[in-house]
Amino acid sequence: MPVLGNKLPIHSGWQKQRKLYNMSNCEAVGIVCGELSGNLQAIDLDLKYDLTGKLFDKYKKSINAVDKSLLSKLTVQKTVSGGYHFIFRCEEIEGNKKLARRYANDTEKAKGEKIKVLIETRGEGGYIACDPTPGYKLTYGSYETIQTITPEEKEILFECARKFNEVIEVFTPQRTEKKQLKGMSPFEDYNNRADVIALLESHGWQAVGQKGSKTLLKRPGDSSARHSGNFDSNKNWFSVFSTSTEFEDETPYLPYAVYAFLECNKDFKEASKKLYDLGFGDRLDKAKEQSASVPSKIDLTNDDVSFLATKAHYTEYLSSWRLGTFKMGLRTGIPALDSHFRFKESNLVVINGHDNVGKSVVIWFLSLLSAMHHKWKWIIFSSENSVGSVYRKLIEFFWCESIASMSDEKYNEALDFVEKNYSVILSEEELYNYKDILNMTKKILSKDKKHGLLIDPYNSLKIELTGASKLSTHEYHYEALSDIKLFGKQNNLSIYVNCHAVTTALRQKDSDGMAMAPQKADTEGGGKFANKADEFLTIHRKTQHVDDWNVTELHVRKIKETETGGKVTSFDEPIKLRMVSGGVGFEYESLNGEKTNPIHLIHGINQPKTYTPYKDEEEVVPF
Repeated sequence: MPVLGNKLPIHSGWQKQRKLYNMSNCEAVGIVCGELSGNLQAIDLDLKYDLTGKLFDKYKKSINAVDKSLLSKLTVQKTVSGGYHFIFRCEEIEGNKKLARRYANDTEKAKGEKIKVLIETRGEGGYIACDPTPGYKLTYGSYETIQTITPEEKEILFECARKFNEVIEVFTPQRTEKKQLKGMSPFEDYNNRADVIALLESHGWQAVGQKGSKTLLKRPGDSSARHSGNFDSNKNWFSVFSTSTEFEDETPYLPYAVYAFLECNKDFKEASKKLYDLGFGDRLDKAKEQSASVPSKIDLTNDDVSFLATKAHYTEYLSSWRLGTFKMGLRTGIPALDSHFRFKESNLVVINGHDNVGKSVVIWFLSLLSAMHHKWKWIIFSSENSVGSVYRKLIEFFWCESIASMSDEKYNEALDFVEKNYSVILSEEELYNYKDILNMTKKILSKDKKHGLLIDPYNSLKIELTGASKLSTHEYHYEALSDIKLFGKQNNLSIYVNCHAVTTALRQKDSDGMAMAPQKADTEGGGKFANKADEFLTIHRKTQHVDDWNVTELHVRKIKETETGGKVTSFDEPIKLRMVSGGVGFEYESLNGEKTNPIHLIHGINQPKTYTPYKDEEEVVPF
């Protein structure tokens, strides 16, 4: 179509009228994009705003790294400003999009400018100037042979361009939530705990792949595109590229906004109410009245200051550190693990991991090592396993042998050991809350000394939100963890709390396409678990791996007091234990490549000459 020298169209209606224009006297030439030109589209790189001088080369390299044949399918022209147009056709077409922008620098800000566009598209309703317009030059291909690429190839071009975007404008509705006096709002709480992928799937979206922290999703309905949007777990937002959904394309949505769009027809006031009714947000409608009625143990009418620490509370502790006689954590019997994790009295140990990776079994195995090496006695609450299965695994672990093939002598010895060192709470007939477990433990401790308590898993416990406290779910779990930790300190009891990871963490894949080990923040219920823990472990297994399906990874994520033993493992070097055939124990590989069974070492079976069984001594640091 004919265009003026200032690149403005001469004729109105050019977006919709397919006609032959008189081009004899025009100052410049334009190409109409979109359906009129057979779904033609162009990507416009405006290099005059590129501050690095490397955008063009980096963009091409980024595309080539994904698909080495794609650049050769594009028609390319240089623009009057020194930029480039990548021209192609595609069966899926949309309007003009801004793919990459940056914030204005100081010089530009002084002129009142805020944002500069680096890469954008010209599609339906758009056009580009072209050769022979002065300043435009065709550099690759021809206008007569513009190729049609697939929607997947187009998405590669778009996705590579988005990597250079520095401006993110998250969708923000007008405030509709009732302002609270303090505390967490339903929207904030939902952002922290929502399973956005499950919500989208319930409305017809499909998870079709994983790319780093992004779960790729395809919209409901007919679409030839490989995916229509993604959820970025690192940024905690959902964004779409398709214009055929209820969401604005190229706009990130936080979880609460996704909920409002899908569940409440974009009514954010209704969304706030519904989320509150579902248990999200702090229960602070009457916060002032409640704060005035919170009881205190401190009596202001007397001079009692017995709550202050005295010399008796810290002298012995300080002396032990000065003399180097403080107590080290007890070794597990697995040398590689001993460098990172120890059994320590009165500590709160939180474990997380995906479902069905064998977290319970590994913790039972570790507890048995503490019992065999150091005479630790345990209380086990394992609601997802029968009492019989707990006893069977412990007996098999004791000899690293199947209970069916065990001699009567071995069986009776193992059973006697397990019965003396373990108390298992019945969990198949009744639901308990965390205070029930602590009160049962208190009764057990009144009759017998115990060293460890396993709560497995935490999310199987009943949540009690009734009564005068009126706690939110978030507050309830904080209070529960505080009570559990305090109980352990008061009773010199090490408490292990097993937790599930959130569903979204399961979608994070490694280079083999296997689920990655979750991080601390991926714990169901949020970061409060990691914050309260003295030690934090992640137990992981690639259950579908052809060769290593039976290898358990132990990631040590947190050690609060490293002086008494332990340190975090590096990101990609966890401690690895391989399950023995039949699932009756674990072995580890030493530095020289020998596979060693820690249970065999205890019994003296295939015992290396250098091995010395642990005694029940107090290990100290030799300063």
